[in-house]
Parts: sequence; C-alpha cells; structure tokens
Amino acid sequence: MQEQLINFLMYILYIPIVFIIHELGHALFVVLFGKEVREVQLGFGKDLFRIKKFVVKRSMGWNGGYCSWENIDSLAWYKKIVIFLGGIILNLVTATLVWIFGDVQYADWYRSFIILSYFIAVINLLPFKFKSNITKIESDGLQCIKLLNSMKQGK
Repeated sequence: MQEQLINFLMYILYIPIVFIIHELGHALFVVLFGKEVREVQLGFGKDLFRIKKFVVKRSMGWNGGYCSWENIDSLAWYKKIVIFLGGIILNLVTATLVWIFGDVQYADWYRSFIILSYFIAVINLLPFKFKSNITKIESDGLQCIKLLNSMKQGK
C-alpha cells in the first residue's frame, strides 16, 4: 500500500516536470537553429505567475504546456521537423538517462518519471488536435504530418 501511495504521489509531482522538459525540448532546438523563443508555458488559461519567458498558467501542468517561437518558415524543412519533435526527443533522452544512470536503490522514486516521459513522448507522436474551452493545440506528430504534406503538395 505504501509503495502504491508513493507511485501515485510521484505521478502527480512528475506530470508538470515532464511537460516542462517537453516544452524546453522545443525551445532548445528553436534556439539552436537561431530563432527566438517567445514563451514557454505550463498549463493553459490565465497567468498564475511569470518569470521572463517562462509562465505558469492557472490550470497548471495537468493538461500540458506550450512553447511559442518566432516564425520558422525560413528554416529548412528538416529543422522544422526537429523543432516539432524537440519535446519528444528531450523526453526520451531524459527518461533514458535516468533509467541508465539512476540508482536502483531509488527506483521507486524515479520509475514514475520514466514511465510518464515515455508516455508523453508516444502520445505526442500521434496525430491529433487537443481542443478545450481554453485552447486548441495540435500534437507534435500532427504538425510533422502537416509539414510533410505541404511539402508534398509543393506549398
């Protein structure tokens, strides 16, 4: 029972952390390709607090996050794909590093982080739109498919 409680609490704690890592993955590649990140946000809705370009919204991180950047139309198509997949890449890298280098003695504490990170990475590969009364967002996978389709059609 105690182990189940620890796992549940770790999932709650790690959800916003995994979303922040995901959004920072997009931001990392935007900056590496010479563009500017406008904002990295956790959650949606009205601002709860802001520190420079990082903002936490009222709904917190239970329903995701968002990274906005300046126009990337001038970038090569493969750089755009890397930006769209940047969150997935960073989720997979951080989860794998924790898995490889994590001390087995503390596995109960970080197992939830690994599972959530892989889960978020896989879910974001699926092409879907997330709509709520607060926001409308396309998954990373859908953005990649749209980009590849527009290239195929010569746009």
